[in-house]
Amino acid sequence: MKGAKMPVGKNINLKDKLIKKTTGKVSNKNIVSITRKTNITRKTGMSSPNAKTDTYKTRKMTFYIKEDLLQKLYNFAYWDRHSLTEAFNIVLRDGLKEKDLKQRPKSQKES
Repeated sequence: MKGAKMPVGKNINLKDKLIKKTTGKVSNKNIVSITRKTNITRKTGMSSPNAKTDTYKTRKMTFYIKEDLLQKLYNFAYWDRHSLTEAFNIVLRDGLKEKDLKQRPKSQKES
């Protein structure tokens, strides 16, 4: 496979000697044309349009969880053969099942 051309993305540093040897001569024009040919319909982190996936109609959030509770969640997901996302949703749904909750009022910023 000596001398074969490999597609190179924008995140590759062409100054790296090893990369230069394996990719041959690649211009910025070629890099742009290679990356434009890919058909990206959704960005990373967006919910899935497929109703059968765990991320269908979901939002991505970041928050802090105590380490011991996170370990219990990992254990629950492993032993019950769930993904971590699915296990988290099950635990949250079951934990809020018996609560009598009402909608919070909408702030003027959300309107």
